[in-house]
Amino acid sequence: MRSKTFALTLAALLPLLAACSPPEEAAEEAAAPAGTGEPAGAVGSPDVAATTDEGAMSAVPDTAGAPAAGTPAVAAAAAAPGTVLASQETNWSGVVVEVTEFLRKGNTLTAKLRVRNQGGAKVEPDFYFSQMYVMDPAGGKKYEVLKDEAGNYIGGVRSGWRDRWYDTLEPGQSAVVWMKFPAPPPEVRVVTLQIPNTPPFDDLAIQDS
Repeated sequence: MRSKTFALTLAALLPLLAACSPPEEAAEEAAAPAGTGEPAGAVGSPDVAATTDEGAMSAVPDTAGAPAAGTPAVAAAAAAPGTVLASQETNWSGVVVEVTEFLRKGNTLTAKLRVRNQGGAKVEPDFYFSQMYVMDPAGGKKYEVLKDEAGNYIGGVRSGWRDRWYDTLEPGQSAVVWMKFPAPPPEVRVVTLQIPNTPPFDDLAIQDS
């Protein structure tokens, strides 16, 4: 009889207990997204930060491969072939001789000369290779034009000759003559070149290949 009375009393109290439940818990459960325990707005926030970083990086100019400040963009170019290294007037009227190459390579020194007629009349410059030489003033040594096994001078000799070059130049014309000397030692950088009927080419710098 007592148990029946207790059950009836409990059934009467249940509606009263449900009515007294705190409303805050129901509100918090409704505000939270289904299946997560994070507050609203937290989802996806790492992606937003990454996008912001990429945008900031894209605004920085790309300097990869650019020369450093103060660095010249292009190095100075080497002298072009045919550049005049030295020039002298000669005893032939109107004729000028220009040294366009003075190159040491291995055991030989090659001299290349341009003979120009700047006068108003025809002229015939004439070089004997036996009268050409290189002098090392500091070492006091003379280097004469090289010869081959047959005794011919190694240079631009006139056809039919073994020791001579000459040509006929009209006004405005030029010709090229060359010859090879034994190369001075590498430490010798400046010498004198002597050719016929022309003042010496003093302090002539040797080019090295």
